Amino acid sequence: MKKRLLILTVCAVGLFIAALIVNTQRVAKTDVYTGPMIPIEQFDSAASHLSRAIQIKTISFGDTLPIDTAEFIQFRTFMESTYPLMNSRLNRQAFNEFSYVYTWKGKDSSLQPYVLMAHLDVVPVEAIAESKWTYPSFSGTITKDTIWGRGAVDDKASAIAIMEAVEHLLQNNFTPDRTFYLCFGHDEEIAGKRGAAIYSKWFEENGIRPALVLDEGGMIDSEKFKDVKRPVAVIGTGEKGFTNIDLTVEIPGGHSSQPNNETAIDVLNKAITKVRQKQMPALMTGPVNELLLRTGAEQSFLTKVAMSNMWLFEKTIIKQLEKNNQTNAMVHTTLVPTIVKSGIKDNVIPSIAKATFNSRILPGQTSDDVLNFVKKAINDDRVMVTKQKISLFEASSTTPSDHPAYKQIESTVQQLVPNVLVSPYLLIGATDSRYFREFSDAVLNFTPMQNVKGFHGIDERIGTEDLNRMITFYKKIISTSPR
Repeated sequence: MKKRLLILTVCAVGLFIAALIVNTQRVAKTDVYTGPMIPIEQFDSAASHLSRAIQIKTISFGDTLPIDTAEFIQFRTFMESTYPLMNSRLNRQAFNEFSYVYTWKGKDSSLQPYVLMAHLDVVPVEAIAESKWTYPSFSGTITKDTIWGRGAVDDKASAIAIMEAVEHLLQNNFTPDRTFYLCFGHDEEIAGKRGAAIYSKWFEENGIRPALVLDEGGMIDSEKFKDVKRPVAVIGTGEKGFTNIDLTVEIPGGHSSQPNNETAIDVLNKAITKVRQKQMPALMTGPVNELLLRTGAEQSFLTKVAMSNMWLFEKTIIKQLEKNNQTNAMVHTTLVPTIVKSGIKDNVIPSIAKATFNSRILPGQTSDDVLNFVKKAINDDRVMVTKQKISLFEASSTTPSDHPAYKQIESTVQQLVPNVLVSPYLLIGATDSRYFREFSDAVLNFTPMQNVKGFHGIDERIGTEDLNRMITFYKKIISTSPR
């Protein structure tokens, strides 16, 4: 009996090991592209054009705050004077005055159109942080091979690259096979409600179903994937959702010389701490799983075993991903306090304390799940927990990586970046392109920048090599879109 049990155990272990090996062998390394490369063109005036664009302060301050219309009018004038062919030969429509859709009619009206997107607005720079910039934040300084300033990465570089590509093609009297729409929103940084949300409805109402919508998002990275030993280009095939959760505490205040045991601020502070001490349950979404498989195949044998046998190692892999804030956001719905308000004077105990949590929601979870999680974590009737109705987006659908539009972007990147590994991934931010997901089955987020710096932070900047690569990329997409 014991011998039989031992034999069964050995067989079970053998089958278990065999299953691990078979699954591991099924995951092959991504072939290195060995065909002809696309030479990166040099666009001598592009850097100066981006510099001028950065100097125009098209800032979005907040959902309910006004914009400086003079700056946005100046940017429109800049577009018209810098790209005269685009503005004279293509039809331009304005939405809410400062968002634009250019229509470039193609030769074959039977082909579904492509949409190229970028946004013209930027986030503000905190006054206290201005002194920490190497060069003034809106100076557009060019030093050697780098352009500095707010918007250099997010997202005026994309807007300039698209416009440069179109202007150069028009100079050569080029007409694309399919129709292209160039969409430039003016309020992406405050959810796109006045821009992309409006012009996307025009597309839908006119029955225009794009075969590709291409917006900012994924990039090329050679720093975060060091074990892969190849540059990794990640194409966003889906987006996390977005919601804001408000906490409000109301407790009578009074004079600061005789405080109660707990004030509104005390209770709010404890509530914030409780929410931050926990995370919503981890989920491994399709794009993240595919990213791990493709990059895992390029690493050590043990890593490859783990990534290709997620049924066994998923919890271990998630624990590893949780050690880094960026990879943690790939497997968790995140919650972070971004606004805290209370008090009007140093010797007055405030009666009301408020905080806002911003949450980015994984596919498979909802804004209601976030609300319920926060309520349960706080578990205090003195804290009123509500979900904001403005700027609320559930997680998006996902574009499959075998879609022809994805394959075109993948192929173009391989021809531009030597030895690159291309993979889908989940966009942890939010972009204007989400408004197209209801009526286009190919919404992708990618720009061929590499290791850019200062995104939404100090010393935002981009290299001229990146900018030239981006222009070349858009020219290729426009001139060779498959039928």
